[in-house]
Parts: sequence; C-alpha cells; structure tokens
Amino acid sequence: MKPESATQRIQLLLQHSTEGVIGHHGDYTLRSAFQSIVSLSHCRSVGHEALVRATDSAGATLPPSALFDGAANEAELVHLDRLCRALHVHNFAQHADQNSWLFLNVHPIVSVNGRFYGRFFEELLEAAHLPPERIVIEILEDGLLDDHQLASAVSFYRDRGCLVALDDFGIGHSNFGRIWQVKPHIVKLDRSNLVFARQDATARRLLPRLVKLLHEAGCLVLIEGVGDEYEAMLAMESDADMAQGYYFSRPASEPAGLGESTATILSLIERYRTQTPLNGQTSPHTTHVQALLDTTAEVIACGSLHCPAIDRLLNLDHAERCYLVDHAGRQIGDSRIAGGRRAADKRLRPLESTHDAVWVRRSYWRRALLHAGKVQATRPYLSASSGELCITLSVSLGDSRNPIVLCLDLKHDDLMPAH
Repeated sequence: MKPESATQRIQLLLQHSTEGVIGHHGDYTLRSAFQSIVSLSHCRSVGHEALVRATDSAGATLPPSALFDGAANEAELVHLDRLCRALHVHNFAQHADQNSWLFLNVHPIVSVNGRFYGRFFEELLEAAHLPPERIVIEILEDGLLDDHQLASAVSFYRDRGCLVALDDFGIGHSNFGRIWQVKPHIVKLDRSNLVFARQDATARRLLPRLVKLLHEAGCLVLIEGVGDEYEAMLAMESDADMAQGYYFSRPASEPAGLGESTATILSLIERYRTQTPLNGQTSPHTTHVQALLDTTAEVIACGSLHCPAIDRLLNLDHAERCYLVDHAGRQIGDSRIAGGRRAADKRLRPLESTHDAVWVRRSYWRRALLHAGKVQATRPYLSASSGELCITLSVSLGDSRNPIVLCLDLKHDDLMPAH
C-alpha cells in the first residue's frame, strides 16, 4: 500500500462542518478567521490574512503564539504550521472571490526547515485548486533567522510562484540590509510605526520617507494595525499601497466581500483631498507664500534685505530668517534673523553665520531658478544655522540674466497640523 503523504495525513485532521472547515490538534479545535487587506487606491479589499483561532474542550481560547510555543519539537511545529495553513486554504477556497490574495503566516523555523519534511505546500494548493500566485507568504522579519536563512526561505516560496511579504518590519531586528538582500514583494510595516507617528512629530514626518524608500527598493508597502481614522489618515498620507486593521474590518470566519470597505476608504480619500490642495501648499504656508510674493518688488527696488517689506515678513508667525542667494548659489551678505535671535543651540554657533555660504546643493535654490516668480517650498529639514527643523520658501527675483533668490526659513514644528 502506498504510504500516506504529508498532505493526506493533514487532511485526516480536518473536518467539514456547518461553520466551515475546522481542525484538531491535541485537545484544541482550530478555526480560521480572515481579516481584509485593502488597497487605498483601488478602494476595495484585495486580500485576506488568515488567522488561527484555537479553543480547548471547555471553549477557552488560546492565543496563536501560545499554541505554537506549546510544540514539543521541530517536527510538531512543522506539523502544526501545516495544519493551520491547510485549514486556512480550504476555508478560503470555499468562500473567497477568484482574484484576491490569501496571506498565510509561516513560522520562521518552518519557513527554513519545513521543506525537509516532505513535499506539502504544492500538494495542498493543488488539492484546493488554488494557484500559487494568489498566495502571499508572510515571513516574520525577526531575530530567529539570520540573513542567509531569510533569503533562502524567501527564495523557496518565490520559486513556487507565491508572493512573499516580510512581516512586522519596523521593530526588533529590522534593517534595510535585509530588504536589499531578499527583495520581498510586500513589506508589512508593524503597528509600532503608527504608534510612534501618532506620538512624535519626527516619526510622523519620517513615515512617508520610509514608505518612499521601500517603494524605491521595489516593494509594495502594507501598514498593519490601523485602528481608527487618524491612523488610517497616517497610512494615506504616507503613500502606503495597502492597509489592514480594525478601522477597515475585524477578523471574521469568512473572507469579506471586495467592496465591504469601499465606503470607508472613499470617505478617507475625501478627507485627504480636502486637506491636501493640488498645489502642495498646506494651509499654514498660505500667508507666508503671499507675503513673500508681496515682498519681491520692494526688495528689488531696495537691492537688499534692509527694507520695511522684510521687516513685515520677519514679523509673521513662524518666520525664522531671510536671506538672498545669487545666480551662482552664493549667499549675498548675512541673513536677517527674526527678532534678532541667535542659534537655538549654542553648540552650533560655528555654523550660525552664513555670509558667503554656497547653497548650490539646496533644492530650494535650484527650483526657484527653474520656476521664476513661483514660490517653492522644501520638505522639513534640520537647519545647520539654527539647529531647528525648518521649511524654506524661495522665489527668484530680477531678470533672467542675473537672478537672485529670496529665501524665507520657517520654523516647522509650529506648522504641524493639530490632530
């Protein structure tokens, strides 16, 4: 008699019931729960993460981490991991649409050593008639795997036609070296990124840059743990491709319909649209932009920063300093400082004077020359002169043969919108 395959042995532990397929492991009954993963651009669900729910004979629940921690050895760990994946695949195949992804968690040890316990995953997908391109394997990016093991695990599932997501990026041992090395299709940013962004203005500014860097590395970005509208807006503002969390849907025994979260996402987009004008100028800049434009004629007539127009400009809220930069990128004279203040951090006094400084590398100078007469605004950056975070507004003055760029630094922390 032909011996049973690993897939057949797992199938014996699955039971079809009125509530779907359930599994049995020792004294525990295992069920599937599915949480939607939404695309913030497509305004709908594009996938579902499968989660295991374990209960004992008395109906008490056991957290997934405790369930796996209870495995006596590697062989039992592999068996339990496979049982959970089989459970989820069969439940997903019964209820899901024909296009969405199924996100499956794989224990880090199993992702490396599971292949040595026989051919299982391919047989499972074949039995469920689920093509591998609809599977996203989530591999935990933590200290259990070294770089070589992680790359090997990613390659194993990639070679079988699945997508691979690096899970929980942003906590513990996360590092970009692994992104360059393993090149996952999707990076799931841990909820800690949202928590930090909510609590700290610096983290809030850096989150979009983290997403941008991951995009440039060739990855789609999914932010998980979105719990409310504020965190959903953080995900939207960061330009994340996908999001997941209670704000969009809670885990359920069946995959949600494609359009279940559409109304929520459309409402979020409308709020984002009203808060982000097409010209990129946020409302705290508007007064300063107009004041800078109103100043230009007077500065040209005066030929320097020592004129009433600059006095008025520096009296505006958040104004830090004004300075002129010539067509070669060299500052003309010293800056005029609002209120005559000196550098906020006295340790930066050697950088305080910017007389004859060369700003040829600064984007605000280059863009002002390219777009004559139009005010340009930078992203926030640390001013070497003041030691504070600032935004620079710049506009070119004079004729095209010998233009001069007028610059206004604004203290950035005061410009952060209140939430």
